[in-house]
Amino acid sequence: MRELSNAGRLAAWGSAAVSGAVSPDEAADEVCGRRDPGHRVVGLPGEADDVNLPYALARLRSLGATGLRLVLPRPGDVSGLPGPPAFNERAVGRGEAVLTVGGPPLGLLDETGGTWSVHPVELDLRTPLTLPDASRALNGVMREAAAVLARLDVARWEPAAAEVLAARSRSVRPVLPLSADPNAHPVLEQALRISAIVELARAGDGAAVSASEAAARSAVLRDLDDAARRAVEAACSPPPV
Repeated sequence: MRELSNAGRLAAWGSAAVSGAVSPDEAADEVCGRRDPGHRVVGLPGEADDVNLPYALARLRSLGATGLRLVLPRPGDVSGLPGPPAFNERAVGRGEAVLTVGGPPLGLLDETGGTWSVHPVELDLRTPLTLPDASRALNGVMREAAAVLARLDVARWEPAAAEVLAARSRSVRPVLPLSADPNAHPVLEQALRISAIVELARAGDGAAVSASEAAARSAVLRDLDDAARRAVEAACSPPPV
């Protein structure tokens, strides 16, 4: 099972902090990890220098932010990104971004060395996918994929995969704040597991032996990945208002 990314933890725990459910210090510990150096934030409105993450979360709350939303874009899929194009391009390059909900529209990107950069973004009036809708979509794609994957005998693409995934599922549990929707925990766990399966499956060609079978398998894995990403986004983000 994949671990939740820095951006996922920032969206989940940062939302709890700006809503007042947890302290900024507690949220920062969950984002950075207690053994990691404290993360720094650059480009925060009204701040000439970089600041630590607890201060940044408190500052975002004072600016009117009520939550932080996770976006997991991919090349060719920028749904959830508000623009401008330059920000979208950088977010796609990183594969993730965090957007403020409420207050001035801002986007945060995970840079190297434990640094987050803050960017003005366009106001996004679209309604994000809700957690129940994302969960239903993921379950639907899994049902549709089952028959195709069984026909292509994808279970043979890597004999050790089941053992690897089972071990990871026992040792790694995605952790969300207590203020999160209780349904977000199982949805996130399922979505991260599917993402890990897709990543491993893409390392080989499975049992597909023809071009049409390979194309069908690739399409199924793409649909699973898309649905899993949407589910992770919804699980780590505050509910749409």
